[in-house]
Amino acid sequence: MKYLNSSACLLAFTLLALPTTAQEEAETPLPTFNDSSAAQRSFNPAVSAIVDMFYYNENSKEGMSHIKEGMTGFGGHGHEEEEHGHDHGGNEKGFNLRHIELAFSAEVDNYFKALAIAAIAEDGAEIEEAWGETTGLPWGLQAKAGKFFSNFGYINAQHAHEWDFTDQPLIYEQALGSHGLNDVGVQVSWLAPTPVYLLFGAEVFRGENEKMYVQEESENGELPVNDNPRLGVGWVKLAPFQFEKSELQLGLFGASGSHQEIHGDDPNKEYFDGMNSFAGGDVVYKYDSGKAYGQGDAALQAEYFYRHKDLDLQGEDEKLKGAQDGYYIQGTYGLLPRWRAGLRWEQVGLTNEEEEGGVKEEYGDSWRASAMVDFRPSEFSQIRFQVSNGDYEFIEDDEIMGENVWEAFVQLTFSIGAHGAHNF
Repeated sequence: MKYLNSSACLLAFTLLALPTTAQEEAETPLPTFNDSSAAQRSFNPAVSAIVDMFYYNENSKEGMSHIKEGMTGFGGHGHEEEEHGHDHGGNEKGFNLRHIELAFSAEVDNYFKALAIAAIAEDGAEIEEAWGETTGLPWGLQAKAGKFFSNFGYINAQHAHEWDFTDQPLIYEQALGSHGLNDVGVQVSWLAPTPVYLLFGAEVFRGENEKMYVQEESENGELPVNDNPRLGVGWVKLAPFQFEKSELQLGLFGASGSHQEIHGDDPNKEYFDGMNSFAGGDVVYKYDSGKAYGQGDAALQAEYFYRHKDLDLQGEDEKLKGAQDGYYIQGTYGLLPRWRAGLRWEQVGLTNEEEEGGVKEEYGDSWRASAMVDFRPSEFSQIRFQVSNGDYEFIEDDEIMGENVWEAFVQLTFSIGAHGAHNF
């Protein structure tokens, strides 16, 4: 007769006990969570921060801000620009902290997604975007409401850290100001059921912009307040060709809204009131080489922008009219993995005229050429070197002046936390 040793007995006992243990575990109820907690975990917001800083130098006599404020045709008509918490165009020589961008985004529920962005500068902070957007409307429809960047053109809806160059194109800065068209309103878009990408959009805004859609204020309150909303924008985007490695997108846009300007030095006496409009188009081509870290990738983009002003002097039979335009063309190319180079040419004031009281003035144009090289150690950081040379026409002490200026930037940006992918 054979006897089991102690190890064999232990093994046999364990095998006999396994079914009972497994059955007990199966019968043990799993921990449960209430629906509210599960929903909260599913829709937790993504939080990110972007730090945008740069070193800047230039060789103008009185500073580029002085030149840009007086550029012929674009300098306004006697009103002072509003001061904002952060100014993309007001660069000081030396080190600049453009702003820190704090972003919160989430799927609110099954029907909406939302985004809130606060731009924090050294001298203050402001809400840059705060909107909600539908996610489940039928028939290709989508709606957005809140404060957001208009989707007209190509570069207006981009934040500063998304630009391919450290500074924005001259035509945007001169026509719409350092913030572009960013306002409170609603947007409705429709994706047409066509074989190619075809998107139509319409926007209605409150109508407050530091350049084109100004609502002046007088000390005694005699200036009328135009009804809100005061600005309408329409745009269409078409991608007629989509290949395996490249894509072309075309766009057209237009807008019209109310605008006021103080006439003379006394804000309580006379003012112009009327309409400011703009229209234009954009084209973007992108090529994806498929190589690692952007090597061989290429992008070309261009935009043309035309604005027209038609104002009446209240209480008088006098008009103030104006027309200016501008464009930029730029391209970027991936030289090496993580290394990219770019060139930009831009011109404003090809059409540049103003007419007041039947007296017409025609001005010249200004141009700027820029070159940049940037390096991305990872998707969360970037360092950029940029140099620009421009020839500017501006008014100083009622005289038309001209000056050629060199500018240099060394830009550094950091992205902290989850940050959504950029649009095409």
